[in-house]
Amino acid sequence: MKKIRLAFLGAGEISDRFIIQAQSLKNVHTTAIFSRDIKNAIEKGGKYRVPFAFNDHKKMLKVIRPGAVVVSTPHPLHARHSIDCMKAGAHVLCEKPMAASFADAKKMVQASKKYRRILNVLPFDHYPPFLAALPYIKEKYIGKITSAHSELSFPGPPRKNWYYDRKTAGGGAMLDVGCYALSRLISIMGPVKKVSAFSNILIPRRRLPGNKKTRSTVDDNNVMILEFAGGVFATVKALWSHPYVENRTVIYGRKGFVSINFDGVDSVPLVVCTRKKIKGKKIKYRNLENCYIPKLPPFSPEKDIVGKFISAIRKNKQPVYDAAQSLHIMEVMDKGYLSSITGRAQKISTGFRIWWNKEKSIQNLKGKFI
Repeated sequence: MKKIRLAFLGAGEISDRFIIQAQSLKNVHTTAIFSRDIKNAIEKGGKYRVPFAFNDHKKMLKVIRPGAVVVSTPHPLHARHSIDCMKAGAHVLCEKPMAASFADAKKMVQASKKYRRILNVLPFDHYPPFLAALPYIKEKYIGKITSAHSELSFPGPPRKNWYYDRKTAGGGAMLDVGCYALSRLISIMGPVKKVSAFSNILIPRRRLPGNKKTRSTVDDNNVMILEFAGGVFATVKALWSHPYVENRTVIYGRKGFVSINFDGVDSVPLVVCTRKKIKGKKIKYRNLENCYIPKLPPFSPEKDIVGKFISAIRKNKQPVYDAAQSLHIMEVMDKGYLSSITGRAQKISTGFRIWWNKEKSIQNLKGKFI
């Protein structure tokens, strides 16, 4: 098995998980790390024994010549850094959001095609509760899909940094956490047809941990209404104002529902409510009968974010959650911001392939009596 030389653009807190995941994989050599502040790159490299540190990413690409790069720099830099990496011959795993604008995201996809490099963009949905939910999103278990809700909300970033500066971040809660809620939802429901959204700054003057204060110029209060195939509506919330983390996706059918819970507030990560008897522990959930906790599939470093990325490189095949799906998420958010300004619903032009075995008729409610 060929060794893959992996480098990192970005030495912030989020980079830790990628380095840790990479170092748990066989034949992956973590070679270098970049930060605009060389002290940060040296410090992070020393913490994880990454041998080389740079404050010039183009020099790093030229000297190290990595086969793959993880990009976790601030949002508006994602496009430029990812394109530079692909141009230099490296496959790219890019943190969310894909970019700070739909226009930049399109340039990233064009570069991926031009340089024939894998472009793998977060969010990453393939965790055990999500994968275990998919077999139960069938008519036989929950009936026709009639609505859905997806949300990731929390109090807001705890640090007084670029996240709260529109010029640096490009956007706020919609870009930062709305992409997670959207990703899970569209993976299940398919491409969005139209979006209507409300977005504003609810808390312009914020108190942060350590009695710090900041003036925010980015959105922290977002609600989207999406239209999917069959005329099914779904809601998405992305807030930086909740007192706790709300991180879940619920698919409602005519006969039952599937609730995927990532927030730790619910006592179980996955609940299926169905009239059919299924494998799993039967419970009473939200005072409802016929609810079950299915068994979750095993999880390993090879199945995590970096592991899937490395596997795609070795197979020379785009991952199932490909750049087209990420581009679709960017368009929905971009048009969501536009809708909040104009007060008008916006049509979505991009699409993507549904990567799991979804029933084609589950969102068609017009063919028979229901």
